[in-house]
Formats: sequence, structure tokens, C-alpha cells
Amino acid sequence: MHEFVNNLLGPYLMGLLIATAIGFIIGLEREFDAAMGNEHFAGLRTFSLTSILGYTITVLAKQFLPITLAIALPGFCIFITVFHFIKSQKDNANLGILTEISLLITFALGVLSALHFIKEALATSVITVSILSLKQQFKSLITRITQDELYAFIKFIVLSLLILPFLPDTGYGPNGIINPRSIGFVVVLTSLLSFIGYLLIKFGSVNRGILLTGLIGGTFSSTAVTWIFSTKSKENSTLSATYAGGIILACSVMFLRVLLLTYLFNPAIFSILVLPCLLMSFSGVVWVYIIYRKNKVSVSAPAIQLGNPVDIKNALFFGLLFAAIGLMIFYANKFWGNNGLYLSGMLSGITDVDAISINMANFAKRGGSLQLAVIVIVIAMLSNTIVKMLIATTKGTREERKWILYGLGTMIITGALYIFSKGYFLNNIN
Repeated sequence: MHEFVNNLLGPYLMGLLIATAIGFIIGLEREFDAAMGNEHFAGLRTFSLTSILGYTITVLAKQFLPITLAIALPGFCIFITVFHFIKSQKDNANLGILTEISLLITFALGVLSALHFIKEALATSVITVSILSLKQQFKSLITRITQDELYAFIKFIVLSLLILPFLPDTGYGPNGIINPRSIGFVVVLTSLLSFIGYLLIKFGSVNRGILLTGLIGGTFSSTAVTWIFSTKSKENSTLSATYAGGIILACSVMFLRVLLLTYLFNPAIFSILVLPCLLMSFSGVVWVYIIYRKNKVSVSAPAIQLGNPVDIKNALFFGLLFAAIGLMIFYANKFWGNNGLYLSGMLSGITDVDAISINMANFAKRGGSLQLAVIVIVIAMLSNTIVKMLIATTKGTREERKWILYGLGTMIITGALYIFSKGYFLNNIN
């Protein structure tokens, strides 16, 4: 279709239409903003013509005199600067430069269109319009951000953009297991998941229900949800069943989080792990549905203590834990074979599931058995679920304990049945 239109109109007219459309879209946003009471000196026509100007000058430069573009681009910048200065002096006010910057971007997008960077120009125009149109949303967001959250965001940017790219991508230790770049990537990835979960809870509609809190909280820490909801069940025993549903739902989300991590690090192991994870997650969701049907209570969810959005110390600790588990898996497999890997999954699952899941995904990628990696990850998830069941049954009410035993117990039985149904675990015990 694209080739047909291009042949029908010719390359010049095709590019001209795209450049005009880009200017029109940005100008439309500026025109609409002006209609809402914000005065601008440029609108639909100015932005469309600016894009056409950039496109035409670039075509002329390509065909006749290349220096034309080298003169026109800074000349247009000077023109906009002088215009802004004169207007600010005339109006005797401190004016913003948003429209002027938008015009410069539009001119540059016209140039990109003439240079056949069509996809890049269209993508840039979409981002530009989005930023311009979300003015009120940005202002509302800024008023709700605390200083600690701003610092946390800056720390995350420094960690992901200034530190991670400069870490050596070289394997150290036995079999090259310790790779600083890989460890750094794991720290950034898990920090990102935690940061997303933090923002979802802060800016989402958490207080609409305990189940929604459990669903969102499970994206970054189902253990935290278990601890908080178990305590809350004693504060308001009439909501014990609902709190239990929130815990079960958070634990169900944990299995989906493991699936996401394994997919990112090893799609091959993901294809095998998807069945047990979905089975355990589904078994939990069924109990959540039963609890919801039997205990319909209208209540606001408790506020979770979110803490630090990006805790660098915890992130570094997770990186060390990831490296330590990698070494433990190597030596456990070397000295004790499969039994050592089973023990590694069981012990690491007590504190964390993500690290063992990523390490086993890498273990399979380096030539280890996919089925063995899946079994170890499932064991780690079962170990983690058992720990959360112990927390809930110890801290919660009798009503909550009953539903927790039903929900998490079903998950544990489902995972155990999957392991033994494969016959892999029993056949490999020395």
C-alpha cells in the first residue's frame, strides 16, 4: 500500500504530505490550547508552514546547494530567538518559550521527513504532541510528588543510565558466573519493578478495596502485603476473610512476576514454566473469587507503608544476593548434583524468589537442563509460599487463617503435584 501511494504521488509529494501532517498535528494541539485560554502566537497554519519550510529547504539543499540547510537551520533559530525577545520586550513580561521550542522541533521534523527518516519523524511528533497536551496532568503529578520520591527517581536514573552502561561486561569467578553488567542489569530491573509498583499504589485507586491493594502490592512484594494484611485482620476481625483474599491475590501475582522475569532472561525456560505458574496462580484466583462472593464488604483499603521507592542499599544487597545464589548453584551442582540445586531453590525461596528464578534461567541458558531449572524455580516458589502461609497463620485471626490455608495450601499442593507428576524429582534423588 505504501509503495502504491509512493508511486502514485512521487517521493516529493509523499514526503511533503507527511511533513505537512506533522506540522498540522502539532499546530492542532497548540491551537486547541489557545482556545482553552492560553495565548499563543502560532497555531495550525504557522506550524504546518514551518514543517513545510524545513522540508522544502532540505530538498533544495539535497538537489542544488547543500550549504543551504547549514545556513537555514541556525538562521531559523536566530529568527525565533529575536522574535521571542521583541515580543517579551513589547509585552513587558517573562514569557515562556514552549511555542518557540515547538516551532524549532517542527522545523527539524520537516528536515527529517525530507531526509527520508519518516518513522523517526512521526515517532518524534507523537512524543512532542503528548508532552504538549499533558500539561495539566504533569502539573497535577508534580504537586503530589514528595522530595524523597524525586530523589529516588534521580537515583534510579543515575543507576540505570550513568552506572550500568559503564560496568564491565566480563565474566569473573568459576565458569565466568560473576558478570558485573549482568548483576547491574538485575539490580536495575528489579528496582524498576519496585518503582512501578510504588507508583501504581501511590497514584492508583488503592483505597477502593483490599483486593485491589493486594493485586497491585503483589507486583513488587507479596510478602509485604501478607505481613500488613495479617496484622490488619486482628485490628478489624470482621474483614479477616477479605484480608485473606488480598493476601492470596498478591501471592497469585507473584507467580506471574516470576514468569515475566524468566521470559526476559530465558524465553525457552518461560515456555516450560508457564504451565505450573499459571496453574498455581489460577488456583489462588479461584479462592479469591470464592471469598469475594461470600464476603462482599464495602471498605477502603489500608494504606501500605510504601517506604523508599528506590532503596539503593537494598538494590545493592539484591545484587550481592543474586551473585551469591549464582555461586551457590554452581557449587551445589558441582558437588551434590541435582540434590544441591533442589536445596538451593528451597533455601533461597525463603527470602526471595526473583534472584533464584533469574539465576536458574541463566543456568539453563548456559546449557543446564531446562526441566531441572523449572523444578528448582517451582521449589523456590513453594518455599516462599510456605513462608508467607506461616506469617499469615501466625499473625492473623482464626477466620483469616482458615482462608489462607485453603488458598495458599491449594497453591502449594498444585505446585507439588506438578513436580511429582513429571517424575523428575524422584528419579534424580541420589
